[in-house]
Parts: sequence; structure tokens; C-alpha cells
Amino acid sequence: MLVGKRMTRNPKTVSPDDPLSFAAGILREHRFHHLPVVEDGRLVGILSDTDLRNASYAAMPSEGEGGAAGNRPVREAMRTEVWSVTPDDSVEDALLILTREKFGALPVLSGDRLVGIITRADLLNAFVDLLDVNEVCFCVDVTFPRNMARFEELIDTFGGMGVEVRSVLIAPQGEIGALNAHLRVATIDGPAVRRALREKGFVIAEQVSRL
Repeated sequence: MLVGKRMTRNPKTVSPDDPLSFAAGILREHRFHHLPVVEDGRLVGILSDTDLRNASYAAMPSEGEGGAAGNRPVREAMRTEVWSVTPDDSVEDALLILTREKFGALPVLSGDRLVGIITRADLLNAFVDLLDVNEVCFCVDVTFPRNMARFEELIDTFGGMGVEVRSVLIAPQGEIGALNAHLRVATIDGPAVRRALREKGFVIAEQVSRL
């Protein structure tokens, strides 16, 4: 899944010389948490609601919150060291950056042109869609050897039951050469699923759930 498919296109922006009160108004009106800062068509920074709060707190001893702090330019509160991604980067890469760097959003650049922004909320929604968690399904974890034939047999088992596989996540298991598949299948008959898998010799986790 690519960033370009999940980003917010043509995001609202501010310039470095706009007053902080103007930026605060945009954030409040649209319920945003981040604003890219653009000058002469180039991304030069990013401003978050946290940056705004910090600017207000810094001004409180002498100016008072909501006073002269709101007239200060965006450039005095924005962050200039900005990580970015491109529309062709994967959402997994974007998620990794956001998690490791503790960011809330990433500007999306095509060359040096700002074309979008992708947030934690965008990525959460992407994985909700990927896992198809809006539908009622039965979830089961299955461990199997690292070979495609066994995986195909796993999928065929559900096909033989007339049960649709809605989503699958596969990850290495602790054992060398083993994989774990987390499957969401379109049934609520958990006992039948467990029974069919065990008859085929698959190892399944004891804890399963319906979501």
C-alpha cells in the first residue's frame, strides 16, 4: 500500500510570516494537528498544535497567553528539520518513521513540491481497511512451516469449508523456519474452523476471538 493512496492531498498550509493566530485558526477550524509551512512553493517547516501551545506558554510570563504570542510569526514556532515521504513510499515506511521519531504527521513531497500530508490517523485507517475489521469475522492464528505449499493448503482448507478468507497477516514465528498467519475469516463458527485446521495438521493458538 502506497502513501499516495492514503495521504490527504493538497493540504492546508501557512507561510513562515503568517501570524501564529492565523495558523491556530486553521488548526481549530479544520480540527488539524499539523500544518506544513511553505515559502515560495517549497516546504520549509511544519507547525503542530503542540508547537503553538509551547509558543503560548513561553510568552505567558511577560505577555500572557493569547496576547502578543498570537502576533508572532509562524517561523518562530515551526520546526525546520522536517522528515518527509513521497507518494511512492509504502505506508509501512511512513508508519516506521512516525513510530520511531514520535511524529504525528509527515509531509508528502513529489520532488520539492508538497502534494500531501499523511498522519497517524490516516495510517490507522489504512490498516483498518487492510484487515477488513469493519466486518464481523472469526480470527485465528495458525503456525505452519515456511513453504508456499503448506500456505496454499491452509487457504484451500477454508475454501473446502465454503468460508471466505477476509484478510491474512503473516509474520515469522519464534521457531526457525516457521511462520504465523493471523487470519480473519467470514464465519462465526469457531469450533468448526479449529476442527478443520487440526484435521489438516495445522497448529493453532488456543486463544481466538470474534471481531
